[in-house]
Amino acid sequence: MTLTAQSKLIRACTLLATISAAACIAWPPAMSADSPQSETFLSEPADGHLRQNGEDGWEALRNSEAPAEVFEDLRYVKINSRTDIIYRGFLFFDTSSLPDDCELTGAVLHIYSKCTGDLDDCQLYILGGTDEYPSMPLAPDDYALPDEALPVCAHVDVGEWTELAYRALPLEDPDTVVNKAGVTKLCLLERRDYEGVSPPDPRSENELKLYSHEEGDGFQPYLEVSWGEQPPGEQPAATPAETDPEPQESEATRAGGDNVAPRASTYAAIALALVATAAIAVAARRRARRATGNSD
Repeated sequence: MTLTAQSKLIRACTLLATISAAACIAWPPAMSADSPQSETFLSEPADGHLRQNGEDGWEALRNSEAPAEVFEDLRYVKINSRTDIIYRGFLFFDTSSLPDDCELTGAVLHIYSKCTGDLDDCQLYILGGTDEYPSMPLAPDDYALPDEALPVCAHVDVGEWTELAYRALPLEDPDTVVNKAGVTKLCLLERRDYEGVSPPDPRSENELKLYSHEEGDGFQPYLEVSWGEQPPGEQPAATPAETDPEPQESEATRAGGDNVAPRASTYAAIALALVATAAIAVAARRRARRATGNSD
């Protein structure tokens, strides 16, 4: 190899090393609203339930517009239907940090819960709230549902929830249910209450309890929202019986969604390229020195 050719090789290696270093500094690229991302939102302290008592019959109790008793400081949210008492639950999530222009691809509600009562006939309806309903914090008048029907975003059989555990409930039509400009509100009703089916006798009750915001980390409800080109992690749809012992996501996952692993592998590839480029440059310099009679 001539001295001129060796000089050209050294310059090419130096240029390659400079480009590789610049690429490493610039990586990762800025995430756009179209990139697959997700964020987790913990329930607000305002979550709770309303209890309505009545002795004028099931329909009168279910359709009552009388003020209900508000419970929002307990460690649990209760949903239940009996001939003389109905409990309706409510959850709130501040989702205002979502990008205004993002297209939501998924929303999964996680609740740490257990079912008791008539296990063969206990089902849960989750309805999407509106800007006006329910109030935040809850008000006694929130027991009366709006005249315009709320959208059903989940309906699940909870009779098998005999042990306390996290349950993952995918919500339908997340772009309609999740409020990107404010608070996402969810209303939880037991099947008999929602469908207007009277309990068969006074001793029959379908009760579901879930931990509330007051129970703290590791137990409180949380909402996982995803947007971009693919659903959350391209994972199979979660089933109601799914357990999730670690509700909190790491900061790295929140910041980059499912791109954390590819990002690490890219860094490794760039590092190997830099090492190889440096080795080629050193070898070229040694050959040039030998050719001119200089020792290392």
